[in-house]
Amino acid sequence: MDGMLSQEEIDALLAQTATAGPTAPLLDGGDAAQEVKLYDFKRPEKFSREQLRNLERIHERFARLLSTTLSAYIRTNIVVKIESVTPLSYHEFVYSLPQPTLIHVIEMEPLPGQAALEITPTVVFPMYEQMLGGKVRRQGRTRQLTDVELVLFQRPLERMLSCLAETWQDFVKIKPRMVRAEQDPQFAQVAATNTPVVVVSLEVTIGEDFGMMSLCMPDVLADALLYKLGQERITSDRSTADRDRLMMRDVVSDVTLLVRGELGRSALTVRQIRGLQKNDVIRLDSAPGQPIGVYIGDRLLYEAEAGQLQRKVAVRLSRKHEVPEPFQAVVDDLQAQQPVAPPPVEPPADDEVR
Repeated sequence: MDGMLSQEEIDALLAQTATAGPTAPLLDGGDAAQEVKLYDFKRPEKFSREQLRNLERIHERFARLLSTTLSAYIRTNIVVKIESVTPLSYHEFVYSLPQPTLIHVIEMEPLPGQAALEITPTVVFPMYEQMLGGKVRRQGRTRQLTDVELVLFQRPLERMLSCLAETWQDFVKIKPRMVRAEQDPQFAQVAATNTPVVVVSLEVTIGEDFGMMSLCMPDVLADALLYKLGQERITSDRSTADRDRLMMRDVVSDVTLLVRGELGRSALTVRQIRGLQKNDVIRLDSAPGQPIGVYIGDRLLYEAEAGQLQRKVAVRLSRKHEVPEPFQAVVDDLQAQQPVAPPPVEPPADDEVR
């Protein structure tokens, strides 16, 4: 058939392609060694690095509290250190756990969702042995816990949950409550398979024994926690601003300022001022009985009435002008310290002002 390649021609084309190799030119001078980052659409990056760092800083305190509380309760040296804060899918978290292991499903009221607190047998059994006064055995620690052992572990678990509540209390008040305990990770279903979760991994050292503990928080719980953390920062910033304002007010309140009452004003030329003599009368722009102005610096703050207090000229404040914010603290202090004056006396007539 015309236009069809023979088998020999097809073999020749394939041979030429194999010998040519990857000689396609790079577009726009691109680097052939450029690193390509894969993106998993099934597990998108839901949490930023800053959010993960914030969670790590928060749970560093959780590790310190666990070290102190469990050491006092078990009566042996227990060291808890945070290893990492990792975003995963819940499927990856479950399949990374050993079997058997002890998982507690916990509710964090009033936050939504449930969390999973996982403790490996290499941590659980040394704690039992210390609690019950037995000798440390190096073997046989991978078996499942009995019903009696699960009940005995309620006491240290309550202290762990108390440490978690104390860690988060600065920005949210929670009441952790254990829903159930499982020893097979497949049965501790706190989220859907592909749900993004944040896993806080902790290293636990009990004497010569070493194990792991992890706190798994689904995205709905982690988002609520991060939101509360952001709200606390806003409140903290506002509290800092209020504290700075009060501190500035305390400093400014001790500053001495000149307060003057002005009866009126008059404009004179230099010639008139040079010609002033004793008993001359200067006419002011204010009428008798009109309120006078009270100034601090060059700012008019009050209107007042002239009077007399203990044989000295005094003024009674009658109306406050609008005061700019930086001067409000000074005005409040002056108003609080203003003495109560007797009723004002009649000011002198114009022809008596000299």
